[in-house]
Amino acid sequence: MTSPHVQELNASRANSGQDRFVFVACQQGAERPLKERFSGDGGPLRLAFSRPGLATFKTTGNQNIGLLGRNWLARVTGEGLGNVRGNLAEELVAQTLAIVGDDFQAIHVYERDRNLPGTRGFEPGPSELTETIGQIFTTALHQSHRAPGKRVPVINTACALGSKIIDVILVEPDQWLIGTHTATEIQHCWPGGVYPVVAPDKMVSRAYLKIAEAVAWSQLPMQPGDRVVEIGSAPGGSCQRLLDVGLEVTGVDPAEMDELLLNHPRFEHWRTKAAGMKRKMYSKFKWLTADANVAPNYTLEVVEDIVNYPTSRFQGLLLTIKLSSYDLIDQVDAAVEQIRGWGFTRVKARQLASNRRECCIAAQR
Repeated sequence: MTSPHVQELNASRANSGQDRFVFVACQQGAERPLKERFSGDGGPLRLAFSRPGLATFKTTGNQNIGLLGRNWLARVTGEGLGNVRGNLAEELVAQTLAIVGDDFQAIHVYERDRNLPGTRGFEPGPSELTETIGQIFTTALHQSHRAPGKRVPVINTACALGSKIIDVILVEPDQWLIGTHTATEIQHCWPGGVYPVVAPDKMVSRAYLKIAEAVAWSQLPMQPGDRVVEIGSAPGGSCQRLLDVGLEVTGVDPAEMDELLLNHPRFEHWRTKAAGMKRKMYSKFKWLTADANVAPNYTLEVVEDIVNYPTSRFQGLLLTIKLSSYDLIDQVDAAVEQIRGWGFTRVKARQLASNRRECCIAAQR
C-alpha cells in the first residue's frame, strides 16, 4: 500500500516509539466529540491538527488507530503519510505518487465535508473537483513505468474488501492530506466512506439516501419479496428506496405519504402511530426500520414493545437515533446494549455519511 521507504519509516517509528499520525474523516461537528474522546484528559491520542470534518492525531501504537476507527462517528480512518501543497493539481498528483509508491489497489480522492448533509443542497461524495483530480491520477498512473502486467489501481471507485487504498483528502484545493487504509469493512471500500447511491429523478425525501446506505452498510440480507415495516415513514423517501429494491413495504405514520407511494402496488400505509396498532399486526414482517423525529428513548420504547411481542418474527432492524446535541453521544452506546438485550446478536452503530446529527443502529438475529 505504501512505498518501501514509508513502510520502513513506519516500522521504525513503531519500534522506536516515535510518533505516527492517524487521520479521521467525519461529519462537520463530529470532530469535536472525537477530539474530546481520544485526545482529551487521559485519551490515548494527541491532537495534531483539525478542520471541520477532519481531524488528525499523533500516536505511538497501532491499537490506538484501531480504537479510533471503531468509533461510530468515524467515517474513514487511516494512517497519515504526509501533506502536499501546490497551485497545480498535476504537481500535487506527482508529489502524492512520489510519497505512496505503487503497492496499492485503489486511490480515493475526496473532500472534507463542506457542510452538513442536506444543507443548501450539499451531499457528501464525489464532486467535479474530485472527479477532475481522479482523471489526472489515472493519466499519471498510465504514463508511469509500472511493472509489466501490474494492474493500474482503480480511482474513485468502490473496491473489494482487503484492498489497500490511498486516501487523498482535499483539506483545501491547494492542500491535500495523504493517508492510507485497508478495507476491512464494507464502508472502507467506498471513497471517503460515502455509499455511491444514485438518487431517482423524483426522490421523495433524503430518507431515500439514508436507507440505501443503511442497508448497504448493515449487510442485512434483505431479499425482493421480503416484508418490511417502516415506523415514522412520512413522506416516504425510505419506503421509496425499499420498494425500488423489490420489498413489500408498510409505512406507519399519522402524516400523509407521497402519492408516489400510495399508488404503488407493493405499498401499504397504516395512518396511525406505531403504538396505535395491535402488536399481532406486526407478525408478518421480517424487517423493521424506524426514522422518527423523536427522542431516542421514545424510539427504543416503541420498537422494543413491538419486537418483543410473542408473535413478532423480526430478523433485523435499522433504527435512526436522533441526537439534539453531540453531548448525548453516550446514549448511542446505551441503545446498542439495550437492543442486544432484545435477543439480537449482531448490533452495530455508525453515523452514515447521509445522516445528520444522528446515528444508524443495525441489528440482526
